Amino acid sequence: MNKCGDFLRNCREAQGLSQRDVSNQLGYNTAQFISNWERGISQPPIPTLKKLAKIYKIDADVLFNVILEAQIEIVRQTLRERFVEENKTSSSEREAFKISSKIKD
Repeated sequence: MNKCGDFLRNCREAQGLSQRDVSNQLGYNTAQFISNWERGISQPPIPTLKKLAKIYKIDADVLFNVILEAQIEIVRQTLRERFVEENKTSSSEREAFKISSKIKD
């Protein structure tokens, strides 16, 4: 699920704007940036948030909090994946140690 991207798309559509319209207003040469934000590939840079909030006619703090929550979720997921992977490695190392200890005995 892409809450941040869905939020951005819904805000844009609520204003009747295309991705190209938003990219032009922000000074981008391509609508790809807006598309990437809405698909969750990337997120708007912090300096852009106030401009984007103005374009979408929403409170900048609301937009900031949506972006912040998305970043927190990305970090949470990354750490969870690393933790699981580390535990797999540790378990494998422990099993290898147990086996080598038994062979020596």
